[in-house]
Amino acid sequence: MRSASRAAMHGLALAFTVLAATAPSTQAATEATSPTATGVRPAAPTWPLRARVVATGMHRAFGVRQVGRFHSGGPFVSNPEFLLQTQAGRALDPQRLLVAVEQNFGASPGNAAHAPGAVLSIDPTAATAGHALAVPAVLAAGRPAEAGAVQLYSVQSPGQLNRLHNASARTADFAGVSGPRYLSINNGFGRPWVANAPFGLQGAGSESVLDPDGAPLANAPSDSAGGVFVGAQTPRTSRPKAVRLGWLASLLNRQDSGQLTPGAMDKGALGTAFLGSSPDGSGFAVFAVVTGNGAVVQVHVQDGVDGLAPPGTVDVGDEDPGVIGIAFQWIPERALYVTDARRDRVVVLQLTDDTRQFKLQRTRYLQSPWLKHPVDLAACVPEIANPRFASHTTLAGGSDLYVVNRGDGSVLRLRQDGTVVARAAVAWPDGRDVGGGRLRAIAVSADAQRLWLIAEREAAGGAVESVLIETSGFDASGAFASRADAVASRPRPFETAAAGARIFSATLTPATGLGPRFNAASCVACHPGPGGASSREEHFARRIARMDPVSGRVLATDDPAAGMAPRHSMAASAVLSEPLPRAANVVSLRMPLALAATGRLDEIPDAVIEAQAFSKGDGIKGRVHYVTGADGTQRVGRYGWKADSARLDEAVAAALANEMGVHSALAAHPAAVVTDDGSMVRALSAYLRDIALARSPTVPKPAAPQRLGEALQ
Repeated sequence: MRSASRAAMHGLALAFTVLAATAPSTQAATEATSPTATGVRPAAPTWPLRARVVATGMHRAFGVRQVGRFHSGGPFVSNPEFLLQTQAGRALDPQRLLVAVEQNFGASPGNAAHAPGAVLSIDPTAATAGHALAVPAVLAAGRPAEAGAVQLYSVQSPGQLNRLHNASARTADFAGVSGPRYLSINNGFGRPWVANAPFGLQGAGSESVLDPDGAPLANAPSDSAGGVFVGAQTPRTSRPKAVRLGWLASLLNRQDSGQLTPGAMDKGALGTAFLGSSPDGSGFAVFAVVTGNGAVVQVHVQDGVDGLAPPGTVDVGDEDPGVIGIAFQWIPERALYVTDARRDRVVVLQLTDDTRQFKLQRTRYLQSPWLKHPVDLAACVPEIANPRFASHTTLAGGSDLYVVNRGDGSVLRLRQDGTVVARAAVAWPDGRDVGGGRLRAIAVSADAQRLWLIAEREAAGGAVESVLIETSGFDASGAFASRADAVASRPRPFETAAAGARIFSATLTPATGLGPRFNAASCVACHPGPGGASSREEHFARRIARMDPVSGRVLATDDPAAGMAPRHSMAASAVLSEPLPRAANVVSLRMPLALAATGRLDEIPDAVIEAQAFSKGDGIKGRVHYVTGADGTQRVGRYGWKADSARLDEAVAAALANEMGVHSALAAHPAAVVTDDGSMVRALSAYLRDIALARSPTVPKPAAPQRLGEALQ
């Protein structure tokens, strides 16, 4: 038996060795190496992250946020005009970034007494290695730069004052953007919100709600504020008499009142985060805002401003920190995480409610010697699934936190209890450390793989320039990009994508490894289109009629051109002997799994999948399937009908064994007789990763059956 196994493996090696091809190498935008040595060994590893520059030419840029996808049922998806703004290339394309900048980019100010400001929409994919996007000093609305890669979403201009849609509001003379500092987006049932400091740190702050065209909210539910809440001008003016479900019942069930909890945006608004819908049952959104005097207030889009945490909750002092990072945790408990840079800590505000508003229950602190002037933070895994809380300033269940240290130019990954998981030192593309006093703000991609940072550097003439940079997410095991590179590293010559493409289309025979029990003799038999999930059309009878390819009309079911499922018939008087004729066998293919982008599942950290398995708040939750891999380690399953394989190699090995009878040494549970030493599996895996990266994969032509030891060419 052993000699037969060795002979079979030798034959496969001869067959696949000659498929050598050198896979094209790609240079990762982000690099990471082993932990660096420091004077004091950290409790968690330190990873150097080399960033790429996305955009330059900005001055006094502060907050940054990826737009993300808007949920069905919200205003963006329900309104065709709004939906148009989220299409590819438009300002609110889910893949684009919004950046808050204290510049007007050539636009005339709508109110000369207020600070200038704009929110830019930037496409990070348009920046290539060695070519960053240059943001021009003049960027008139409607005239995007860099072929649309840089657009002006909102600006402090006459056409985007609050009076445009809310002429009677107390804040009619305020723009939606004026000295903008921070951004949060209600991706579930709302819009982008912007925290502003229109009079700097010491003056009153503002919080605005923006429509897709960048103007303050139209048809606003608040008569006094419209789409802009300012200082002490827009406090709560009414409250519900009792809890009523539904916005209409709540609207009709109100009484005049003052604030339920005293509080105002007396100083500049430096951070904001989405809290979800109001506890009063109205369904209206509530956002938290942290101000320049260290207070935290809550803004109800209909009722106005109430207090939440008193001044001094965060020690701001007289020095403008630029931003104060804030993020909301909604499960298993409600809590706000707020950076306290002067005290080198993160403040955690645990919240409850009294059925009318949010209330502060207690305060705790996250402290670590590795927190060095933390200015901003973000969810390592943003909440994107639950429409009640969907926002990139909301933590998915169990998510860690990224914290930006302005003091030493590092980014920390913290657990929710403050434990340091890992530390990353951010470097410029040339390898020089960004250094202390340079990092300003952070944003995380919806897939939790990429980080964007606002950093500062010296520009011509000694000016300070704000730049947008991109790097990789990371955890205790290293940078995600470095692991993805390792997964896609160049294999041995006979394990390339080109070799895998030929194996994928080759029809195996017993001489080339086909097992005694098999469902198909080639991969392409079940996956005729590697990028899709459907099988060949002629294998199926359909309930609906077919369309004439010329006229477009529906063909009658008895039309000769309509076709029919293959069938076999014999004379009624015939006597059939066993076995049945081959033509009488009926095969119905199960819908095979899609293969496009399959290889990218290996890049998703276990923590991302685990975080999405938490309850969504409506009684529905997922369950992670943990499987033991071929190396004996337990990981989250990713592949197969029931996520029963953790790695692509193992999934390919299982498919070869189950469908073609080819048993590989790389299988999680290899058979007694192994007919593949792993070369076939690695080659097929390389091919699947290749079609995940290619825009238009070419289906390989079927190859002829081969004899043992004969090259597949």
